Amino acid sequence: MDLKQLRYFQQVAQQGSYTRAADILGVAQPVLSRQIRLLETELRQNLLNRHGRGVSLTEPGRILLEHCGVILQQIEMIQEDLSLNSGKLSGHITLGLPPTIAKLLSLPIIRAFRQHLPDAQLRITEGLSAQLQDRLQQGKIDMALLYNPAYSADVETQLLYEERLYLMAPKNDHLLNADTPINAEHLAALPLILPSVPNTFRLLVEQEMARHNLMPNIVMEIDSVETMLQLVAEGMGYSILSKYSIDLMNYKESIQVIPIESPQFVSRLFLATSAKHALTRTQKEVDKILKRVCLNLVEEVSDGL
Repeated sequence: MDLKQLRYFQQVAQQGSYTRAADILGVAQPVLSRQIRLLETELRQNLLNRHGRGVSLTEPGRILLEHCGVILQQIEMIQEDLSLNSGKLSGHITLGLPPTIAKLLSLPIIRAFRQHLPDAQLRITEGLSAQLQDRLQQGKIDMALLYNPAYSADVETQLLYEERLYLMAPKNDHLLNADTPINAEHLAALPLILPSVPNTFRLLVEQEMARHNLMPNIVMEIDSVETMLQLVAEGMGYSILSKYSIDLMNYKESIQVIPIESPQFVSRLFLATSAKHALTRTQKEVDKILKRVCLNLVEEVSDGL
């Protein structure tokens, strides 16, 4: 049994697929399959159940995967300690970002990463916050920025940023204007275009409306922010989004932003890491980078983004 086999096994187990694992690892699938078979032969255990949809863990496989996480992290920490002799941190970080945050912050994060950690590797993957939290708990990603994550003992979170959500209305809508906030009763009467569950903005709207014994009138479920804004601009309905979304998507000329009072929808962005493992030095540096980038975002929003 060697470290390469453990890394291969960990990736296959986490991805649930030889094909996806081979793509991520950059090796041919037959090579990957052969190394897993050699590992199973050496341990005299079946580690994976093969089926039409991919693979799943056997009980021995589950036990080995838990040990892999500890062993491979220890190896990474050893490599980092040794790399300190040259004054440079190495390592590989997989960071999960929600789509809008990815569009807003990916470039600043990458620039800061290249500047401060030139010998490390960064991989950014996008997904809904609920999906990213699941992947974090499964060990498929190292860190994530999450909107309003559900409590989990397996995840540690740090609040980075709070933002109010606003009603997005067509610019030519004469019944609403940016100087007059709307309340829950008025909001409940509007045809809303919102993302589908489990989008955290959608859940936040439903929960806050329920506190007022009201239900949002959702006429369309769209998971693309740009498509939602396009539909609003065309007068197909209204949406509830962060204020900077129209700046990102260049809809300032066709959409007006209406404050919502009673309730106020406040979305919170958290930095999430696994509670099962201590952060490596490289991960701690990425933690600092993410906080700095988000602080810059807060300052930009405060200045009227």
